[in-house]
Amino acid sequence: MVTSNPNASAALIPMAHFGAVDDVASVAVRLATNGYMTRRTMSVNGGWYTT
Repeated sequence: MVTSNPNASAALIPMAHFGAVDDVASVAVRLATNGYMTRRTMSVNGGWYTT
C-alpha cells in the first residue's frame, strides 16, 4: 500500500527499505507462539514512527 503513494520513499525509513511479507510474518509467528506475551501491539514499521 505504501509503495503506491508517490510521496513514499524508502530513504525516509530507518531500515532503508519497505517491509516485506517475511518482516510481518515473523512478528505474527512470534505473537502466535509466545503465550506469555499478552495484550501487546507490535508496530512493524522499520523504525519509522509518526506522531
